[in-house]
Amino acid sequence: MEIVELFKDSLTYPTKQWDKLLILGVLFLIMGVFAILQAFGIVLNQYIAADILGIISFILAVIITLIIYGYTLSIVRKTVNKGDDLPEFDWGRNFVDGVKVLILSIVYYIIPVIITLIVIYATGAFQHLYQLIAFYAVSGSLAAAPESLLSAAGASFLTVFIVAAILFIIFGLLFLAAKAVLADTESLGSAVNMVDVFKKIGEISWGNYILWAILYAIIIFILSFVVNLISAIPVIGLIIAFLIIRPYIEIFAARALGLVYNESKE
Repeated sequence: MEIVELFKDSLTYPTKQWDKLLILGVLFLIMGVFAILQAFGIVLNQYIAADILGIISFILAVIITLIIYGYTLSIVRKTVNKGDDLPEFDWGRNFVDGVKVLILSIVYYIIPVIITLIVIYATGAFQHLYQLIAFYAVSGSLAAAPESLLSAAGASFLTVFIVAAILFIIFGLLFLAAKAVLADTESLGSAVNMVDVFKKIGEISWGNYILWAILYAIIIFILSFVVNLISAIPVIGLIIAFLIIRPYIEIFAARALGLVYNESKE
């Protein structure tokens, strides 16, 4: 499938079955409510009842998040198996799949996190940040900070940013492909095998996969920007954003991933 056709399909796919999109949207709305309840728990943390409310809200929010993760994985699975309709919700399986996706994300992102922390330590970024904060606390401004400190801090921060950006982009690409492998094989072991995942991307074609990833990121960015704009509208905007646009983005993203993964089977 051509890249343009792939994204045309992915962009129209979420609207094929509005009932399932809205069910997913209700889950996002519930998560939003739980987030508000957690905020109340933090603000009113001097009350035991508020603490209990915050803890319960957090646990339920995690459960719903895992169900959403799992449902998006089922969309990828359905697409990989050449299905054109949205899968049914299977709450138990969706939850288990969500746990697998969470584990997979930890496996793939722990490496760039550790390497970034090492770079932060090696460049002295933490120390420079501490010195700048201390200087600001004393003088109320960084304008008079020693040029050597500003220069060293700038160099360390830039180094950390570049290294972190490169690592997270690379492992982000691997994670997406691994998620598709998980959906296809239903094996977490196969999905965490980075060598096999790397080969799978090669079967898709690195050039096509990177082009897909760029367009995918651009579309997600645009849709997320729309969400932020609509969310600025009091109450109604938030409801629309959570009930329709957020689930639309998740369904679109899962469908697009499944379709590009199918290129490895052509």
